[in-house]
Amino acid sequence: MRSTRNTYLVLFHILLFSLLSLKITASPRTQADALIRWKNTFSFQPSSLASWSLTNINNLCNWTSIVCDSAGTVSEINLSGENITGVLTEFNFTEFGTLTRFDLSTNNIEGIIPSDIARLTELEYLNLFNNYFNGTVPLQLSNLQKVWYLDLGANLLESPDWSNFSAMPSLQHLSLDLNELHLEFPSFVLNCRNLTYLDLSLNKLTGQIPELVFTNLGKLQYLNLTENQFHGPLSTNISKLSNLVQLRFASNKLGGPIPEDIGLLSDLQLLELFNNSFSGKIPTSLGQLKKLQILDLRPQYLKFDHTL
Repeated sequence: MRSTRNTYLVLFHILLFSLLSLKITASPRTQADALIRWKNTFSFQPSSLASWSLTNINNLCNWTSIVCDSAGTVSEINLSGENITGVLTEFNFTEFGTLTRFDLSTNNIEGIIPSDIARLTELEYLNLFNNYFNGTVPLQLSNLQKVWYLDLGANLLESPDWSNFSAMPSLQHLSLDLNELHLEFPSFVLNCRNLTYLDLSLNKLTGQIPELVFTNLGKLQYLNLTENQFHGPLSTNISKLSNLVQLRFASNKLGGPIPEDIGLLSDLQLLELFNNSFSGKIPTSLGQLKKLQILDLRPQYLKFDHTL
């Protein structure tokens, strides 16, 4: 009896493992149906999406804004600038596990970003820039571990509890600018060590700029924190952001001296620190920035050093 029972247990675990390992892929027909149903919820349907039709349902890979993979299932949806008016909650995420690129930028899409977006497990590029999304940024976005490009800028999004977010190791480009973010610096960002582009400008973020920004994010080439409410001194570890090309910290409440080590950012082309409360002398090390094209320090309580 014991031997029979063990055999059944082994067979059960093999079956269970097989079921868990099975990747259910939507068919082109069900994906086409899902896209048409979503389109039918738009209060304005652009003529450019006329190909999204039941009369053309077997021709999915030739639809406007759709790209298919070798299996004939949807890999990219690019609806940027199509003047769509609708909501994302009507999109059937379950049918699009094969999607790698999703671009809805510059439309009139409103409402929340649904938590079901986490079903897009193959997604690498997500652009929701310049819409009317509101509510908090859903923590499920951080489950999209293959995403390298994420743009949620120019919406009406608010800060969630960032401590519930996972690090996104593939993330290289992150834009959260021009939203309603408040509280302190988004903590999950500090562990996204492959970031080269970070824009948190035009929000209501407060507190000090975390030291880990300077010590963990050494691959950054573009860093923009303009028009927030960050305060405190600028870290002397700023020199560790040695790949920076553009640094924008304007219109905050930063104070104290500008660190002399800022002159070690040898690739810097643009430096904007205006409209803060920096004091002391302008660092002579700025003269070492041979690639610098734009320097804006106005207005400050800085003294000009004629030896600069």
